[in-house]
Amino acid sequence: MIVQRDLLLSIKPFIKRDEFISIVGPRQAGKTTFLEILKKYLNEELGVKEQLIQFITFEDRRLLMEFETSPVDFINSYIPKNIVEKSYLLIDEFQYAQNGGQKLKLIYDTIKNVKIIITGSSSLDIKANVGRFMVGRIVNFYLHPFHFGEYLRAGNERLERMYYENNSRIKSYIFNGKKFEIQNKHDFMYEELIKEYEMFSVWGGYPAVVLSETEVEKRKILAEIYNNYILKDIKTLLELATEKNLFLLSQYLAAQVGNIVSYQNLSQTSGLDFRNLKKHLNILYETYICSEVRPFFRNKLKELTKNPKIYFLDMGFRNNLLENMKGLEKRPDAGAVVENTTFILLNLLFEGMNKINFWRAKAGAEVDFILNVGDAIVPVEVKYSLFGEVRLSRSLISFIESYKPERALILTKNFWGTLKRGGTHILFAPVYYL
Repeated sequence: MIVQRDLLLSIKPFIKRDEFISIVGPRQAGKTTFLEILKKYLNEELGVKEQLIQFITFEDRRLLMEFETSPVDFINSYIPKNIVEKSYLLIDEFQYAQNGGQKLKLIYDTIKNVKIIITGSSSLDIKANVGRFMVGRIVNFYLHPFHFGEYLRAGNERLERMYYENNSRIKSYIFNGKKFEIQNKHDFMYEELIKEYEMFSVWGGYPAVVLSETEVEKRKILAEIYNNYILKDIKTLLELATEKNLFLLSQYLAAQVGNIVSYQNLSQTSGLDFRNLKKHLNILYETYICSEVRPFFRNKLKELTKNPKIYFLDMGFRNNLLENMKGLEKRPDAGAVVENTTFILLNLLFEGMNKINFWRAKAGAEVDFILNVGDAIVPVEVKYSLFGEVRLSRSLISFIESYKPERALILTKNFWGTLKRGGTHILFAPVYYL
């Protein structure tokens, strides 16, 4: 089963432009399948002839060697002779190419009737080795595992439709401050959507996991994803000899989701000195396993000196590290799981930009996320409990009184509502619509 990906909508405006396209994301996020989706779109919707669309992978070492030996000749070998229309070459696993950025620049400057679209599973290689040579010549996109809307698309068209209707309203509220009429009420779709949301929060969004029918299959696939991540991205690409330390570090981080990390504790647990600890953390960030969130301060310099929180970018990966795939009703870390799931969805809205912070006051008050939207700040609290009426935490009240944001968002388990506090408009919405 091929599930349509929302990324296609973002890429469509760039298909006919001259720039090459780069699609990066973690292993098993569906990049190869997405190239198949893109190939079908080119052929069936844009009318590009099949002979002008070629799909190759650099996991085929013979093709990789040919490309590295003579890149221009290699690309020309895929372009039909005596045809003036543009050819499209889709290259999967481009990160294996040595000096790939330099070779792409040579191709871009030499061959004028080809559009190259590459994928890669490590931003260390794609961004650093390709981006610096291809400035102004390549457009970068990210493909993550399924988000919740895509997860629903794989199994329930009705729930998917309800999700997108309400998701668009919440996004308009976050980014544009667009208010909408809503009564203070229990969401009528709660019983159906909460079951799916909790499954998503435990098993994550890797396509092969979502499309598996049994828990045994899901567990095996998650274990294989971790093994491939270590063996391919880390061992082969990054030449890392200390995979045991990386495992200890990632397992400790999985148990600390939602907490401010202590570098001293991370160092002791992983057996890494500070320099190697930072190197290992960077590997987790650049291979799309984790992402850090720094505290919110008006003084940006101060923000960089304080310890962050670290979240995972797929909950199945995180929960598998802890060997705990129980449902949320049986987990002592249910609040942390939902907080991390919320981060994943917020992170997708900001396309990996550093626009998300958390806030903690000296007195202990804390707001889960502070979104930087243009010149505005939008505090977001995750309250995974049943609401029957609007109510505010002391922490959010403290933030509102200190910073006076125009709007705020409280993500509940089941409840829609609105409230005004001073000059701040507050929206209550079920977390599964984010």
